[in-house]
Amino acid sequence: MPSLQQLRLNSSLFITNSVKTMENPILPYTPTVVHAGGIHCRPAKSLPQDLQQWIAGAGDSGFIFFSLGSLVKPSTMKEQYKKVLVEVFGSLNQRVLWKWDEDTIEGLPPNVRLSRWLPQQDILGHPQLRLFITHGGLFSLQEATYHGVPVLGMPVSMEQNENMRMVEMEGWGRVLYWEDLTKDNLHNRILQIMDDSIVQEKVEHRSKIMHDQPMSPGDWASYWVDYVLRHQGAVHLRSPAAQIPWYQLYNVDVWAVVVTMTLLTLALISWVFCRVFLALARCCLGSRKTKKE
Repeated sequence: MPSLQQLRLNSSLFITNSVKTMENPILPYTPTVVHAGGIHCRPAKSLPQDLQQWIAGAGDSGFIFFSLGSLVKPSTMKEQYKKVLVEVFGSLNQRVLWKWDEDTIEGLPPNVRLSRWLPQQDILGHPQLRLFITHGGLFSLQEATYHGVPVLGMPVSMEQNENMRMVEMEGWGRVLYWEDLTKDNLHNRILQIMDDSIVQEKVEHRSKIMHDQPMSPGDWASYWVDYVLRHQGAVHLRSPAAQIPWYQLYNVDVWAVVVTMTLLTLALISWVFCRVFLALARCCLGSRKTKKE
């Protein structure tokens, strides 16, 4: 069995879950790096009839979708958080569709609907959706971008914190940390995002960029997998940097020579100046003794 290092250096293709034209900052890549970000995204389908009727009842106010993903068990959250969410959602003009792992919550407002499972992409693509409140997972953010929906992130893990930091920096969403969760903070943040036309413009622009690709991410990744198979590993695409020792890759040997030569030159110049200075000093002392005599 080859070592992991050998396997890494011998790889023919690296498929990354990222959209090349949307990376921040833009990075250079070798041909063996294939971007397939959003490979799971798809156009929205029709919602189940009962859910569609419930959403249609929201009217012009629209609705908000709240989901913490599939790994988090919502019912285990602190009671103080649950109470804030229920009270704030109940105070909104919009209806709230909430992914929850139990059938009901105490004091559930009439404008809030719970469900153990929801077709997320079909909901994100619905024209009446105003806001997506999410944990900030990569797949959820890619789906929100694909469907052009602004987000309010409530991250749970470190990776989600970084994801939402980028979203806020790019201007198509906001973040609210759980330790800062209060009625005023949540209510104000929701209204700020929904009323901010700049946020909506940015997320719509990002959606256009994500859709504007020469072919779908699935077809793009499939083409390059077939390409590597057709050319027996496509060795001609591999960067020679993978086989170069680290000290040569980062020019450590070159810089070592440059620094050494520079230091030797400075040392030689210093030695010459010292010798000249001593010679001049002796001449001056010799001339003074001659004058005194």
